[in-house]
Amino acid sequence: MGLFLGISRQHFYDILAERKPVSPEVGVRLGKLFGNGPGLWIRMQAAYDQWHAARTVDVSNIPTLQAVDSYRHAAR
Repeated sequence: MGLFLGISRQHFYDILAERKPVSPEVGVRLGKLFGNGPGLWIRMQAAYDQWHAARTVDVSNIPTLQAVDSYRHAAR
């Protein structure tokens, strides 16, 4: 598979083992190989990155800001 993609076999196995991400360049190669375009592969990597970050990043000390209703704010 790595040969078809123009990447080393080790790089390909590292992607499969989740030791390396699917870079945009590899996404383009995968999209060409499977005929479904790079967007699918890049979006899957982004979704995985977001999922992983949401479970590992501590945000407990970061407040959530509330939007101000600009119409009511201006009427004061």
